[in-house]
This record gives sequence, structure tokens and C-alpha cells, in this order.
Amino acid sequence: MSELDELYKSLMSEESKTSSMSLTDIITIVKKYWNFLWGKKWIIIISGILCGILGVVCVCNKKITYKAEYVFTVGGSTSSTGFSISSLLGMGGSAMGAFSGDNVLELLKSRTIVENTLLSPCVFNGDTITFMEYSLICDSIRMQCEMGEIKESEDGIVSICDISYPVGQDRETFSRAQDSILKKKSGSLLKNNILVSRRDKKLSYMEYQFLYPDEDFAKSFSAAHLKVAADFYTQTKTELSSTNLASFQQKADSIRNELDKTIAKSSAYMDGNRNASGSYVSAQLKKYEVDIQVLSATYQEIQKNIKTLELDLARETPLIQIIDKPFHPLPNDKVRKLKGLIVGGFLGGFLACLGCIAFLYFKDLKTKIERETKEISSSEQKKELA
Repeated sequence: MSELDELYKSLMSEESKTSSMSLTDIITIVKKYWNFLWGKKWIIIISGILCGILGVVCVCNKKITYKAEYVFTVGGSTSSTGFSISSLLGMGGSAMGAFSGDNVLELLKSRTIVENTLLSPCVFNGDTITFMEYSLICDSIRMQCEMGEIKESEDGIVSICDISYPVGQDRETFSRAQDSILKKKSGSLLKNNILVSRRDKKLSYMEYQFLYPDEDFAKSFSAAHLKVAADFYTQTKTELSSTNLASFQQKADSIRNELDKTIAKSSAYMDGNRNASGSYVSAQLKKYEVDIQVLSATYQEIQKNIKTLELDLARETPLIQIIDKPFHPLPNDKVRKLKGLIVGGFLGGFLACLGCIAFLYFKDLKTKIERETKEISSSEQKKELA
């Protein structure tokens, strides 16, 4: 029990010494560490130089990523009372809730929209190809295939060098390999290259960013992606109103044909019975007149409904207004060699200093532990002799 008491007292004394460390002791420790670092200055300098060179190498080998950024807003005037000829007729006429508000942002992140964009045509070096083929060229896949760097697949597995995406090919005719590569590419773009967000919850401005190592591809694909999404969004929002308008237009054309036929029959009957008299002839002419009046009145009412439906369609068609769009040159994340040298050198020197300080600290700690161990063992030996 006495040995434990002595050990406790020694620890408490050490703690009191540490807690009562004076300014002179602190200056002494700082000088000690500074002199140690000064003695290791060449190690620190060499570490900084090596890390600076490594920073320059990393900057040179790093692929530059270009950013195409759009700022847009989606709007469309709707009636405050919700009244329209479509709602009056019980056909609906309001915008579909599934594509309202922030859901337009999710539409831009839809795999179907990205795949449709990849299959849409674009111009590359004067040739019309799909964006999927363009991406394979930008990713050096086609060059590797021409140089034979991609080996032919075995066991009947189709190689990417054997797959192409021609313009106008029906998606239903795609092979399993074509679908697989297209799905993988669209998933990679959604995960790593496409960023969409609302600039502020209180504002209707939305931001779209597309990142890619090729500047021309970034600008062209971002414009095509927004267009495909906007067309799908507009078509979906106005599909019901367009269907109703087409139905009324078809009925109007049918009634107009019947009206023309009735007028022609009435004229032919009058020409054939110009000199005839009698109640039958008068009754038949009266019947034609009534039919013409009914068909004319019906046609006029349907034309009024068509005009109202056209107004509903125009009101429900969303307006996608581009506020800002990218222009060449696109912003990029290129890091200059001088910056890489400075940052790499600073980190190398800092880590070297930190390593030297840690080495000296643990060395002093080990020496202190060994000294305390010797003191305790010597005190125990004295007690045994006593």
C-alpha cells in the first residue's frame, strides 16, 4: 500500500510541476524544438522540393473538367378560378401535378431523358452522329479500338468496339449490349456529371450544371439535354388539352363536311325542280333549309369551343425561360503548375516539420518514462536493502 502511495505522490508532484510551468520553461521548450527543426532543415527542404515536384506532376496529369451552366425558370399562367372550357366539359384542363414545382428538377435527373439525349443527333467534325458516339470519341474509346488497345472479347461476349449507335435507330431494336452500355453511360453522367438545384427556395430560378472533360461536348450536350427535358415537360403538361382540341377539331371538320354536302344537295334539288310546284317540293326545300341552319349553328358553337380550347392550351403551355447560358470558353478547374508547386512544397515542408516534432516528442517521452522507471526500481532496491 505504501508503494502505491509513493507512486501516487510522485505522479501528483509531476502534475503539479507541469501545471506550474513558467514562461521560461515554455521558451526553453520552444527553443529546443526550434533548434531540432533547424538541425533537420535539409530534410524539411528536400521534402518540400519533392512534394512540390509531385504537385506539378499531379497538375500535369490531371484531366481538366469544363462546366456548362444554365440558369432558367419555369412558368406558365393559369386561371385563378380554374375555369376553362375543358373543366366545364368535365375533361380536365389543369396541369398535371406530377410535373409541377421542383419535380422539373427530378425530370432533368431522369435516366430516360438522359438516354434520349444521348441518342439525339449532333454534329461532330461535319458529320451527324449521336451524342453517345460523340461521348465514346471524347472518352478515347474509339481511338483505343482503332489502335488495338482494347482486345477482342472471348467466350462470345460482345466488345464495345463492335457496338455502335447510329442516328435514327429505333430504341426497340437495340441489342442487349447496346442497352447495357447506354444504361451504364447514362448512370455515370447522372452520378458524376449532372448537377441540378434550385438557387433559392424563395425564388423560382433553377440551376443546371454539366461537367465533362471535353469543352465542346459539355456545351452541346447540356443544350440538348435541356431541350429534350423541356419538350417532354411541355408535351406532358399539354397532352390532355391537345387531345381535347384535336377531338373538337375533328368534330368540327365532320360537321363542316355534312354542311357542305347538305348545301350541295339543296342547290341540286332546287336546280332540278326550278319549275315544279307542290307541297312536297316546298317541304323538301324547307327540310334542307332547317338542316343547313342546324348544322351552321352547331358548327359555329364548336368553333367557339375550339377557340376557347386554344386559349386553354396556350395558358397551360409552360414557359421555360433561359436566364443564363454558357458561352466559349467554358469555366474549368485547371490548376496552374506554379500553384501546384507552391501547394505541394508547402504541404511537404509542413508534414516534414510535423514528423520531426512528433519524433522529438516521443523521444523525450520515452526518455522520461525510462528515467522514472529507473528511479522507481532504485527506490525499491533501497527499501529491500534497508
